[in-house]
Amino acid sequence: MKHRKQVLGLLLASAALLAGCGSQGQEQSQSQEKSSQASSQSQKKKSTSSRASSKSAASSAASSGKSASSRASSKSASSSTASRMSSLTAQLRTQLPGMLLPTVDGLGQGSENLNARWTSSASQNVVYYSVGNSPLPLNASQVAKEKPYVVLTENKNVTDASSLINYQEPKSGLPTVKLDGQVTGTEEGAAGSTYLQFNQGQWSFVVRASQVQGQEALPTAKALLKLYRQYGLPASDSNASVQVDVGESLGSLNTVITWSKGSSVYQMKAHSTETAFKMLKSLQ
Repeated sequence: MKHRKQVLGLLLASAALLAGCGSQGQEQSQSQEKSSQASSQSQKKKSTSSRASSKSAASSAASSGKSASSRASSKSASSSTASRMSSLTAQLRTQLPGMLLPTVDGLGQGSENLNARWTSSASQNVVYYSVGNSPLPLNASQVAKEKPYVVLTENKNVTDASSLINYQEPKSGLPTVKLDGQVTGTEEGAAGSTYLQFNQGQWSFVVRASQVQGQEALPTAKALLKLYRQYGLPASDSNASVQVDVGESLGSLNTVITWSKGSSVYQMKAHSTETAFKMLKSLQ
């Protein structure tokens, strides 16, 4: 009997020991499974982060490529417009040797469609600059149908430059107008117009405004003085003149600038006063 109790006790102890081992095995298995899941999630995060980093790098590279492409395109367009003026000027120099010509077109837009034509005689050379729907060969017949934005004329072998230049001596006894702290002009009315005049060195500047159309000369005169200070004007061998009619319209050529060089008298008529100053600054 005592022997059976001992055997039964041993059996119960063995069962308890086996139950404990099974529990530890389950805990270890659960721990390993949790560790595996955590590792898998970590790898997924790393993979997602890697893909995001790759996309960001690709996006940055694409953006950089677009920026470089845009800069290259801008340089190409600038080079194209500059070469258009250069090409026409080179051809004009061959046809009109010795004539002073601008090397920039003075345009804010349309340079790629710049066109030019010229005429010549024993007493006069004339160059017409225009903007068309497409670039055309120098002196192409279609260019004559385009309205020029600038006309440059060289009057050759002139004996009396003053007869062409129309320089105005400074006037006195007229109402004065302040253009700025340093320059004062005079103003007078005649035949439905107002004439505002000021002088700088050998140049006379006259701005005409229509009283009938309610125009004012002062704003244009101030802008004219500013352009003169910014760009200057060609060196002239005699007194020279600038005449501007207020108001611009396509092909109006309301700005007229006249000066002398040797035995020639040059005159530029322009649709835009600023364009005229830009082109004259580049004269060669």
